[in-house]
Amino acid sequence: MTTKADCAKKIAAYLASEISHEELLKWVDAALVKEDFPEKDGRTLLGVLSDLSAGRTSGYLSQIESYQAMLHELGFRMETRLVAA
Repeated sequence: MTTKADCAKKIAAYLASEISHEELLKWVDAALVKEDFPEKDGRTLLGVLSDLSAGRTSGYLSQIESYQAMLHELGFRMETRLVAA
């Protein structure tokens, strides 16, 4: 079952450069094909996963990646921390 926490952790792992864009998309594809979501979160997860799937096109996440590249050039890296909304 794919939960909101699973999805948030994958996004955070990508933003922290722990997984590649390709790995993120493979996970998204598998989650979309399986469609095993908690009933109360199904619509939200389907929407977020669909948005992530749209990230196949160049430039979708380019702003975040641009900031990461600039920080790296300055000798820093971004650390992603998840907190409940």
